[in-house]
Amino acid sequence: MIVNELPASLVPYKIDAGEGLRYAFGSHLATMIARPEGLGQQVSGVILSGAKGAAFPLHSHAATHEAIFVVDGVIALSLAGKTYQLTPGDYVNIPPGTPHGYEYADHRGKMLTWRFGGNAADGYARVGKPFAGIVYPERSEPIDWTVLDSSVDTELLGSAGVMDGAVAAKLTTAPDGPVPFVLAASEGERMIAGDQVYTLLGNQGHSSGAFIALLTEGPIGYPIPRHQHEKVTELFYCLNGEMQMYAGDGYLALEPGDFLHVPPKTPHSFQLKKHDTRFIGFVTPGHFEPFFRYLCVPFEGYRYPLVPPPFRFDRVIQHLSELDLTLLERPGGPPPQAG
Repeated sequence: MIVNELPASLVPYKIDAGEGLRYAFGSHLATMIARPEGLGQQVSGVILSGAKGAAFPLHSHAATHEAIFVVDGVIALSLAGKTYQLTPGDYVNIPPGTPHGYEYADHRGKMLTWRFGGNAADGYARVGKPFAGIVYPERSEPIDWTVLDSSVDTELLGSAGVMDGAVAAKLTTAPDGPVPFVLAASEGERMIAGDQVYTLLGNQGHSSGAFIALLTEGPIGYPIPRHQHEKVTELFYCLNGEMQMYAGDGYLALEPGDFLHVPPKTPHSFQLKKHDTRFIGFVTPGHFEPFFRYLCVPFEGYRYPLVPPPFRFDRVIQHLSELDLTLLERPGGPPPQAG
């Protein structure tokens, strides 16, 4: 297992909180935790943070689909002509061609961003410089945004900052199709499997099949059975608590801020090791979404229940031939029960 290095080939690897390739520009810090060379596809993951008032100009991407999950702080976002106040747990879907820009509204702003297709993430190495620090620099030197030329999938549309105007309401239910939206924290399509609550933030229709974004939370529980995929890549980012992961040929722990890349054909599993553990996963391509619909049932609550419903992995097994899933051991936990 490679740790705290971004590989140049398709292998599983872990990035501890704060580690990665760091680029500073003005009072911004971009920490790259995933890039196409290591994922075997045009996908990049970046942690963005910055000082209060630091802003990225209004811009759009012709080919890149961007997804944002707010980890900390308050961030003002301009998206498709509306202004939003983002807070921790909010999720943003940004299809190609959507005008957007942001400004940090306090000194704690931090976003997990993923980009699928296109090379928009290359822009951070253009506007910034390699940086050894793990927190953003507090400086006011100007940023040369003109270096984002046509070779980078980022077209500048205006000056730094975000649009003024009334703050738009965040959604509690995502719209259909590949459209821009901001989903409020804890909202989305909620499902439950045993004692774990899954919140689908972005389904495959929201990204034209490129990925799904899924928030998972629960108490200390049974391990998910060890398995692997032929084509599916899984990207795990721990938000709270602790997860024990099996990936490749051994076990490792994921704590808040840690990231794990699981490429295709890699045996893997996870187990929640602390109560109230929560993590966000991005799964690409998005055609693996039916797995979660077979595993889970709809759930109206917002927190995992004290008395969980039966764990219905038997329904996954019934549909195994439809899924990019090879089970490497028998499922653990309570035996399946009839619904």
